Amino acid sequence: MKLYSSPVAPSPRKVLIFIAEKSIENIEIENLDIGKMEHKTPEYKEIAPNSRIPALVLDDGQVILETTAICRYLECLYPKPNLFGENPMEIAEIEMWYSRVSFELMLPLMHGFRHTHPHMSALENQNNEFGLAQRELAVKSLGYYEEVIGNKQFIACNRFSYADIQSVTSLQFLVRLNKIDLNDYKNLTRYVNSVAERPCFSV
Repeated sequence: MKLYSSPVAPSPRKVLIFIAEKSIENIEIENLDIGKMEHKTPEYKEIAPNSRIPALVLDDGQVILETTAICRYLECLYPKPNLFGENPMEIAEIEMWYSRVSFELMLPLMHGFRHTHPHMSALENQNNEFGLAQRELAVKSLGYYEEVIGNKQFIACNRFSYADIQSVTSLQFLVRLNKIDLNDYKNLTRYVNSVAERPCFSV
């Protein structure tokens, strides 16, 4: 298998963390330079027509796009350690929290960055007013998740899961790019620092 990745983007980083947590060794990694628009080349568009990273190319040539889809596929091949839930309640809880984090926190942070950051002007049709509104929504969401995480070590099931990979990676990458100081949220800061101490986050 071959994973098209990028060292500067959060979505492929989630897959790399997932791979590291499971100690999967038979996946070739090819990094694309987003700054040089290598994800927009005709060659890469044959693999990923939407020019999105990551993309996992299987040995038979089939391609899996989207971070969670790739991780779910790998979970089926390498079920231990389990990261998506071992029983109906765990599966539902992990699905609930990584979905909520995606839509309530990651999405407004991402829009805030993409529509206001000068470095994104070449990649986005920016709408500054929309970006600022999304950043304001993200700040409200950070306040909510500051209460949600409380003193919990993990966001779901009292154990490390894909929901934590989604949460911590998004907070590490997107908060600072929106000119927000995560240190203003002591519970979230503790949670991020604690989870990020896992060896898999050193990728």
